[in-house]
Amino acid sequence: MRPNWPALLCTLMTLSFSAIAIEKDAPTIPIPKISGEIQVDAKLDELQWKNAKKVQVNNVTRPYDNVPSPVQTEALLMEDGETFYIAFIAQDPDPSQIRAFLRDRDRSWGDDIVGIKIDAYNDQRLAYRFLANALGVQIDGIENAVTRRESDSWDGIWQSKGEINDNGYIVEMALPLRMLNFNEGLDIQEWGIELVRFYPRQERLRISNIYLDRDNNCELCQLATAQGFSGAKQGQNLTIAPSAVLGRREERDDDSTDWKSEDLQEVSLDVRWGITPDILLNATINPDFSTVESDSAQLSINSTFALFFEEKRPFFLDNADYFESDYNLVYTRNINSPNYGAKLTGRHGDHSLGVFLTDDEYTNILIPGNRSSSVGTIEDESKALAFRYRYNLGQDITLGWISTMRDGQYYENQVHGIDANIKFTESDTFKFQSVYSNTLYPEDFYEQFCDAEDPLACQDSTNLPPCSIEEGCDTNELVLRTLKDGDFSGSAFKADYRHSDRDWFYRAFYNKQNSGFRGDLGFMSRVDHNRAGLAVERKWYAEQGNWWNRFNIYSDYDISHNDAGELLEEEYDLSANLSAKYESFFRVGYTYRDVVGSRIDKSSLAIEGNTTLFHQNEFNVFAEVKPVSGLYLNTRVESGDGIDYSNNRAGKKLQVRPVINWSVNKHLEIKLRHTYRELDADNANVFMARLTDLRTTYQFNVQSYLRFTIIYNNTSRNPFNSPYTLPEDIDANSKDISTELLYAYKLNPQTVFYAGYSDHHDSTTGFSNLSQDNRAVYMKFSYAWLK
Repeated sequence: MRPNWPALLCTLMTLSFSAIAIEKDAPTIPIPKISGEIQVDAKLDELQWKNAKKVQVNNVTRPYDNVPSPVQTEALLMEDGETFYIAFIAQDPDPSQIRAFLRDRDRSWGDDIVGIKIDAYNDQRLAYRFLANALGVQIDGIENAVTRRESDSWDGIWQSKGEINDNGYIVEMALPLRMLNFNEGLDIQEWGIELVRFYPRQERLRISNIYLDRDNNCELCQLATAQGFSGAKQGQNLTIAPSAVLGRREERDDDSTDWKSEDLQEVSLDVRWGITPDILLNATINPDFSTVESDSAQLSINSTFALFFEEKRPFFLDNADYFESDYNLVYTRNINSPNYGAKLTGRHGDHSLGVFLTDDEYTNILIPGNRSSSVGTIEDESKALAFRYRYNLGQDITLGWISTMRDGQYYENQVHGIDANIKFTESDTFKFQSVYSNTLYPEDFYEQFCDAEDPLACQDSTNLPPCSIEEGCDTNELVLRTLKDGDFSGSAFKADYRHSDRDWFYRAFYNKQNSGFRGDLGFMSRVDHNRAGLAVERKWYAEQGNWWNRFNIYSDYDISHNDAGELLEEEYDLSANLSAKYESFFRVGYTYRDVVGSRIDKSSLAIEGNTTLFHQNEFNVFAEVKPVSGLYLNTRVESGDGIDYSNNRAGKKLQVRPVINWSVNKHLEIKLRHTYRELDADNANVFMARLTDLRTTYQFNVQSYLRFTIIYNNTSRNPFNSPYTLPEDIDANSKDISTELLYAYKLNPQTVFYAGYSDHHDSTTGFSNLSQDNRAVYMKFSYAWLK
């Protein structure tokens, strides 16, 4: 029989390709040095690209386990001593199916994307990532292996260009070395790198140039090594960015027709200077620390703990990973209106250091508890300081120290602590953190938390008669947490062991914050709270070509007590999770919980004999899917037993939160998120809350967009189903609408122009009676000089 040579050749090529795709020990990648000018235009027509190092990106690492890629991708790499150039030639059998939309920076997840991950110290702790979609829209950020956190908040200044063609698309990138922290003293640099492509069709493939072992819990430990950059220097690395804000704000009281006006005129200066190749200084004078984009809307009704909001301000975001620890001890949204700020960050060898100092015209403090928390304000000026040090003891141990301080005229808070992260094996890690605090509150600080009209009514809580829910209370937990005689101290400790391999995940943890602990520069919402728990997960993976790709069952148990050993909560969770085609994900879960409600006698912090233990059964479902290009849908449903905290009684709750993100075309995007929450008790409704967040963006090009935001909150309460409050004291209806129209032009993350208008309306009756109580018009301009 004559051999079928075409078929045999095809088989040999497939086997060869498969061998390349699953090669575990990726060879070192030499990066050639070139000279001459390169135009970042996605054309690749300069002669220098013929000498670039070519690397195949051909191994699917997710959702499948290192299988050959169905599409070909070639990466080209070269450098000139100042810039790292990368180009991706991404072939596609049907270019009409390429998912690429014009979006603002970091908003293109879900598109066809290519990019690079760089560990410039090659110490397996931290990596930059630079990605772009097929139109060149940038996504960048930091991946931290020590804290296991990834963030797109960090923004570098670099170039990218993408272009779709008849064979797929090309993306060209130019990464200035001045952005990266690396050891300039080395003759030859050795950086950990990974080249990736995301290919979303019926399923979203993550394609790489390296083999990723699912039994290895550390992805940064498996990067390939890029060798080159001989004599690379970071230069002066100086950025000077002046900015100006102009605007006008008007406000009025609900019962007034007179507007109070305030002109906004602020000039500020930001400086970013690489003092040495290892040390970076950020400084700001009279900064505009406001954010021009609305926070994501959140419902706070029937919630007893403070809400968390993400940081968006550039000064705090630059090298923010230097200050991270397991406890959130540096939550910079606490800092409001400083006159100046300075930050120093750097790495040298196995050492990393971060320190920042700001002042603040007034001081926001999160007051923690075990049944509630809230934000208090001290009107006096204060200063804030954060210090963070980490030391890498070999490749498997990281040791750290953190200190934070806030200091005012009659107020101070200091936190100091140590932490460690230890990797025993590729699958097993252990980490702990131990911190100590000392705090002094102003003598009258407690007054803003008193329920009584006369704050002196809750001054001496120890001598107050019992203050019950039925009688209407003069004091509460927040008063008792802030009514202190002199300074006080406390401690917190947490430990966490994890095992994660291809098939199993185990976790055991313990977390304790005693009643005297305060982390006022951070987001620490619970004290007098000790929690321990166990978790286990079993994972299964489908073979390539099935309608599903991953299924797992997860269960955990945790129990919480206060410092006196009294039970706060005991909880069992069980969930099943399925990932399938069309980037779909489905989770169904069940929770059984024993939890205490509000205190009956609010003049006492006791739990036993002073609270009701509620037994709860809760069911939850979450589903998401991307059925076609540009359309993303998800829905979260929670139903079961709830608590009416205001009246300390059991109820039935329902919450539904659908989300629709629709890219109508390459330029227009509509994002809608709606939250519906209701609570029934004693066979009648207690409240219904509806929150709608609609954001419509027209992206003219990569640099500019126009965005309209409307946030509508419509809450109804039943005045006749609150046993301890008179019906006339309850607003049966409350409505408010916030709107914002924003135009933005961004040449880079620090050279920007914004112009916008925002306002707010509210009403306690019907929609037709909405009354405007504030409005503002503003412009912001900043320009970054790079040297």
